[in-house]
Formats: sequence, structure tokens, C-alpha cells
Amino acid sequence: MGRIHVVTDSGSDLPVELREQLGIHVVPLTVQFGDEIYKDGVDITAGEFYARLKRETRMPSTCQPSPADFVEVYERIAEPGDTIVSIHLSSKMSGTYQSAVLAGSMIDPAITVKAVDSRAASMGIGLCVIAAARSVQAGKTVEQVLEDVQQVIDGLQVYFVVDTLEYLQRNGRIGLASALVGTLLNIKPVLTLVDGQVAPFEKIRGKAKALKRLRDLAEEFRQRHPGKALRAGISHADNQAEAAALVEELPAILGSDHEIVVGEIGPTIGVHTGPGTIAMFLYSI
Repeated sequence: MGRIHVVTDSGSDLPVELREQLGIHVVPLTVQFGDEIYKDGVDITAGEFYARLKRETRMPSTCQPSPADFVEVYERIAEPGDTIVSIHLSSKMSGTYQSAVLAGSMIDPAITVKAVDSRAASMGIGLCVIAAARSVQAGKTVEQVLEDVQQVIDGLQVYFVVDTLEYLQRNGRIGLASALVGTLLNIKPVLTLVDGQVAPFEKIRGKAKALKRLRDLAEEFRQRHPGKALRAGISHADNQAEAAALVEELPAILGSDHEIVVGEIGPTIGVHTGPGTIAMFLYSI
């Protein structure tokens, strides 16, 4: 029986230590400032990206990995008889998933690629990937690994707050939240994901109230899942202080049987959210 490998993209925002611990492989997207192109997490760090984003007058862009990029990774990590579970950015936001699907048809047919559309971004992908990697470590079959991933995808609740809708709008990722553009000053909408694209959840006046609403939503989630073990992900874009404050309060909200994974939003997602973003991802098992 061949081995199972877990692959994701840089949009998953997983901490390096956790990726290494769980044996997760990452295919980077690229971020471009003018004529300068950088591989996310390889040529540019999150800190370097936000520092440059704040001083740039040009809006950067991202580019999905090519099928050839995936082929290189797949052929490097797998042997005939192996299976690759490749979990990626929502297909409504990026062509990364499609590149992974195409790459699966370009390698040795004795290597099986199971590409998965997470219908999420940032730690939403990350939580799916963690579930897959832990299932592999537990010795589960490919079918069981995919079932565990699907459980996360189906149960995931996503809430996030951005400092401005400008980045989502200018990069074409505003999705169903386009109606919020141009609304009252100091409105900080709580956004969510619906079928893999950005959508409005609530309009809140002021960042402090919006962050409090995230805490309330975590409490409401716990109440809807009595007796369940809860899993949470928190990611932030150059906003360590507010993320740390939320992380500090979550254990009391979620109860004793919980786990919280914290990541920094890197260039792949940060291009679209801008600095200051706080995101919360919740599911139960």
C-alpha cells in the first residue's frame, strides 16, 4: 500500500512549524509588485509584504501556480502507488485548484492525485489541511482522509473583519459584498464566505464593536454545538495585537475541549484583504 501525501498552497496561511510537524507540502502562489515577482513564503515574508504594501502606490496582484509547478512538487514527493491529497484555495477566488486538477493528469498515472476545493481561504484551508495530515498520521485510508476533510469543509463557519473593502474591491474578490462598497463612514462589516466567495454577514459601526461581534459569534457557535469538540483558526494581516486578544478570550468561550490554530495572513490572501484584517474559522467534530 502506497503512502498518502498532503499538499496545499500558500493561501492556507499555516505556520511553518506546524507544516513541518505534520509533513505538509506547500506550492506557493506568486505576488507581483509592478515587474517584480515573488513566491509567497519563499522570496518574501508576510512582514516584508505588508511593509511594502503600505509604501507602494501600485496595487500588487497574485498569480496562481501553473500545472507545471504542481507537477514538480507531486513528482518530487510521491512514488508509483502513492496518493496525493491536494487541498486548495476556493475555486471561486483562484484558479489554483484547477491547476492542481490538471497537474494530476500530467504525472505518472500510477500516482493518484485527489484535488480538493476547500471553498475557503487562509486558515479555512489550513484547518482542512491539518485534518487531512492528522488523519494520514493516524493511519487512515485515503477515503477516510477525504471524509475527514469534507467534514471540515461542510461544517466550517467563517467570519472576518477588514479595515477597508478597497483591497477586495480592486482585486476583484469582493464577491457578494459589493453592495457594501460606499456605505457609511466607519462601518466595519463582518464578512463571511458563502459557497466559496466573500459575502456580507453584518454591518457594524467601528472596529472595536466588530471584533466584539466575533467573540459573540464564537459563543453562538458553541451554543449551537453542545457537547461537541470545537476547532478554531484565527488568522490576521499584520495585526498581531488584536489577534492575540481574540485568541486569549476564545478558550473561555469555546470550552475545555477546543483547539485554536493561529496563523498570519500571508501575501497570497493579504493582497486581497489588506492589512489589519482579523479572521475567525470555526467547526465542530
